[in-house]
Amino acid sequence: MPRSYYDDNFGHYDIEDESDVEFYQDVQRRSVLKKCEGCGNKVRLLPDYGYCNSCAEKRERGQDLEY
Repeated sequence: MPRSYYDDNFGHYDIEDESDVEFYQDVQRRSVLKKCEGCGNKVRLLPDYGYCNSCAEKRERGQDLEY
């Protein structure tokens, strides 16, 4: 049975096998605490990411990021 996880980089996803677990753990290892450029919340993101998953999805849909 898949386990659901949330990650500030990629949002919700299901981990179904060992390769998914390895991917999740790698992303968590490489993520750093930083301020999201959209909402201003402190989140754990990959160093080259500027927006949390929620703000990134809003930007992709052309929504306003003002809170």
